[in-house]
Amino acid sequence: MAVTLTNPQGLASSTAYHQVAVATGGRQVFVAGQVAWDADATTVGVGDLAAQVEQSYLNVATALAGVGAGLDDVVRLTVYVVDWTPEKMPAFLDGVARAAARLGSTATPPATLIGVAALHTPEHLVEVEATAVVEDPADSRPKFFATPGYGDTQLNQMHYHQAVRIGNRVEISGQGGWDDDFNFPDSLEDEIVRAFDNVERTLATAGATWRDVVHVNSYHLPEVDGFIGETHNRVMVEQFRKRMGDRAPIWTETGVPALGAPGMRVEIRVTAIVAPDPAR
Repeated sequence: MAVTLTNPQGLASSTAYHQVAVATGGRQVFVAGQVAWDADATTVGVGDLAAQVEQSYLNVATALAGVGAGLDDVVRLTVYVVDWTPEKMPAFLDGVARAAARLGSTATPPATLIGVAALHTPEHLVEVEATAVVEDPADSRPKFFATPGYGDTQLNQMHYHQAVRIGNRVEISGQGGWDDDFNFPDSLEDEIVRAFDNVERTLATAGATWRDVVHVNSYHLPEVDGFIGETHNRVMVEQFRKRMGDRAPIWTETGVPALGAPGMRVEIRVTAIVAPDPAR
């Protein structure tokens, strides 16, 4: 379940709703205000608040079901009642209870009840809006990727993948400036550029690019004692500007005494958050 309901200490509690909902799912669902219409837009329960509350809640459930959600996924309800007075509470709660019984639901998400002067149609006495968060199992499972070439070799020989994607988050293993045979260029500058190329190749396997990167860790064999070195710094920054455009990630640069392969002088690991596809 994507939603956990709670009543923190220090707040008044109610049997009708909870004070806080914690949502962990990947899809948000927003339901427009539902009134006591049936499927033909005929008002149900004219003049009967309990009947209209019941139908409005049933309509919210129908809207949620249409996108694969249910009342247990709701994180917030907003209820508008015409000419609200405390004397209407029993009828209101009766309508909620009737809807819950018909739906087999015990959900009591955070809710706000607002008294209003009027709704869109004079015969409507109540309107209910809902927000839900739905866990998407397909998005929440980790998917692992091996970079074609050297990644296949590392998977077979050392039993690890180069990238993992969970939802829209991509993490990669540290990438060095090697070719597919694990040879390194003589030039430090060329090695750093190739490490950036390998990060790009690895991100692509998981559907990401450098422009999706939000966090960079880089590890360097210092050029001189006590200083990572001008070449490391200059080429790293040049490659950031070239590959990331206006996006500037967070970056931690660390000098180390040794890396994972003989002759290796730089390793780069990144985290990316893949932006939604506007074509979807």
